[in-house]
Amino acid sequence: MRKTGTYERLGSLEYFIPDSLPPKEPPLAMTDEIVKIYGQAMQQLAKLNEMAHRLPNARRFIKAYIIKEALLTSAIEGVHTTLIDIFTQPLIESKPEKDLQLVMNYTKALDVALSMIRQEGLPIVSQVICKAHEALMQCGAGDKSDPGNFRRQSVRVGNLVPPPAIKIADLMSDLERYINVDETLPPLIKAGLAHVQFETIHPFLDGNGRIGRLLIVLMLIEGGLLTEPILYPSYYFKKNSMEYYRMLDRIRTDGDFEGWIIFYLKGIEESSINAYQRAVNIEQLAERCKALIVASNAVEKKQEIRLLALSILFSYPVIDVSLLSEQLDVSYNTAGAIIKEFVGHNILIEQAEYKRNRLFRFQSYLELLEQEL
Repeated sequence: MRKTGTYERLGSLEYFIPDSLPPKEPPLAMTDEIVKIYGQAMQQLAKLNEMAHRLPNARRFIKAYIIKEALLTSAIEGVHTTLIDIFTQPLIESKPEKDLQLVMNYTKALDVALSMIRQEGLPIVSQVICKAHEALMQCGAGDKSDPGNFRRQSVRVGNLVPPPAIKIADLMSDLERYINVDETLPPLIKAGLAHVQFETIHPFLDGNGRIGRLLIVLMLIEGGLLTEPILYPSYYFKKNSMEYYRMLDRIRTDGDFEGWIIFYLKGIEESSINAYQRAVNIEQLAERCKALIVASNAVEKKQEIRLLALSILFSYPVIDVSLLSEQLDVSYNTAGAIIKEFVGHNILIEQAEYKRNRLFRFQSYLELLEQEL
């Protein structure tokens, strides 16, 4: 059985301190099963990445995919809300509930991390990870989660007591070196191993699972396997949450990196297939809605502004007249007329619960995003 770390007793606690990556004695075995599943996962990732380039106004669709991952990764940790709540919140005056704020924060955390990598040119290092954590946890959890800082106390996670606080900085530096320097394994497998190491180190008081899964997406982008964060790996992990935690534990207890990698690659493959099919469905929905607009508006200029309004709905599937007016840079009355037409085409429906500030939702798109495929 492969040894994956050491136990160290301090006071009454026995801490587990993981060995450096990649696995050693023996090295990770690229078995026939792993090679086969790896090929399938890579094929589906490439297919998904190609689809992202085909989608009209792709940037507008990415927001929904990020929110999809935000909902799924948060649900694994017992934080629950809905797509409707996420898209409605910016249009109402009330303060979001804690769970809703935490899910919304995930999108900020991803934005912060990607900006630091893309605009500032930083590699995936502790500075990036801590800034993402700070964005993720800035709400009611506040002082308890110590946003953006490594924990300064011991914690227990199930049967695991992660490394003592004094060792976290060195362990994270070691993980940084693996992420950014080591090239012994391909990027997709490397991301799966880095996720395990991060979860075992458990560097924060709270939010480790969400940041650890975000790390997978960041590494796939950094490794050139994705151009945009349109994969939601938490789809598979949530669906198989008991197995997910069991496979993570088995690395520590049995040295079973191979079992984890098989599970992880299956997750990447299935999540890629799901995200791809959802993108196909989005593409088809966009074409159906365009056909309705073109058929009902003979004047080309009138069609043009309505087609632009349609593309905006894929970013703002819950909308009011003021927001559409602002996004299109047209008068309030013009935006109101477009919304009225879209209600007539059943592209939009009014949210009855918001009579004072009339809100409208792109119901078919929201249903498509929530649909179990």
